[in-house]
Amino acid sequence: MKDEWFRWEREAAIHFLFPTLEGSMQPLKIFTGHGFPTTILIFKNGIVTWCVKENEFYGLGAKLLEIYKDPKKEKQMVNEATKRLNFLVKVEQEIGKSKLSKLSNESLVDLYSKLHESFINYYGIGAIQEPLAMQAEIELKNTNTSLSDIQINSLTSPRKISYIKEAENYLWKTKNIELFIKNYYWIDNNYSQTKVLSKTDVKQKLKHIKQSKKINPLNTKNLNLNDEILRLVELLKNFAAYQDERKRNILIYLHFLEILLKEIGRRGNISLETMRDTFPSDIKNVLNGKILQGFVKKRKQSCFVVWKEKARKPLILIGKNTRVWEKKLSPKINRQTQIVKGNCASRGKAKGKVRIILSANENNKLKDGEVLVTFMTSPDFMPVIKKCSAIVTNLGGITSHAAIISREFGIPCIVGTKNATEILKTGDMVEVDADKGIVRIINPTVSS
Repeated sequence: MKDEWFRWEREAAIHFLFPTLEGSMQPLKIFTGHGFPTTILIFKNGIVTWCVKENEFYGLGAKLLEIYKDPKKEKQMVNEATKRLNFLVKVEQEIGKSKLSKLSNESLVDLYSKLHESFINYYGIGAIQEPLAMQAEIELKNTNTSLSDIQINSLTSPRKISYIKEAENYLWKTKNIELFIKNYYWIDNNYSQTKVLSKTDVKQKLKHIKQSKKINPLNTKNLNLNDEILRLVELLKNFAAYQDERKRNILIYLHFLEILLKEIGRRGNISLETMRDTFPSDIKNVLNGKILQGFVKKRKQSCFVVWKEKARKPLILIGKNTRVWEKKLSPKINRQTQIVKGNCASRGKAKGKVRIILSANENNKLKDGEVLVTFMTSPDFMPVIKKCSAIVTNLGGITSHAAIISREFGIPCIVGTKNATEILKTGDMVEVDADKGIVRIINPTVSS
């Protein structure tokens, strides 16, 4: 039976990820006329599963794509996103300059609200990117079946290198650790926690810098592509760059969000770790002593968020109340198959043992030459990406983090398998043929 749900899974704390859902709903609808369809988030012991019906997700992508096929509309979007980002940056600067411990509770709440509102307002435009890019990829393949995945990858590679490669190039060129920290202190942040880089962190980065593989884009003039296809190529190229820039801005925002959460938690006698699993609507109650640490910890164990398409607020369930919904959303997996299929993101072939990594906290488990298999990669996966022989992900398209980074570093990569983390097991010996988008199990492991 075909699974009707599109699932986006990764490590995440509630307060770090929930604002992206807020931005995907009403702010996106106000800006484009189309908000996300009914969306369900399952937070369970530090892992989130973001669920939306696949046909509705791609339906949203089709509506957004129809709007931004018009270059003028795309330009207007970029200009508005820049304005909203500038306002977000101003709020972040205000937080950086403020002596938070001296602020009254009311002033602290006001500052938090300014950051929160400016972020979801910015993300209301950023939420366009995944559904549009994934639908554009489908249309490009359907419009011109003569283009291979490898050709499409080359055609749609962004003109600008990723911020991760930009940071590495800067460090390699300058060798200036203090300046690197000043400019990229936020680069190891993720949806679970933040950290400010130390000199030791940067020395380790300098030690393990891996030179990228030069990408030579195809010359579209030799392919006889019509205007419709050229526009889809241009959109995918542009939106890959937009997504990368959005990720950079999210990591910086998380730094300032955590600064506020730490101060709010201190006043409410709640640890920073626990504050990460509060909701924005909890802030005043934390300060008033109406939210207790034990209650918030239950959310981390199991918290279910369902936001219906036309609702102004989501339904939030915790504990046993989440089980019936989780059962409805459980994917049906054929565990007998010996082949996993996906899409080529970066060409090449590799053979090695599988290492399932579901959290960046497990990075130290991957050994040199193993095949990284995960839900989807993110910047905090870079230490293992540099060691693996290939990457296989459940999710993502040609503009995803895994696709862009794997091409920059010349690592074979297959994305969009949907079920790689369920079919493959740690220790399986596999052959990865990224050119064909196939992972074949050679020798399954007896146990993981």
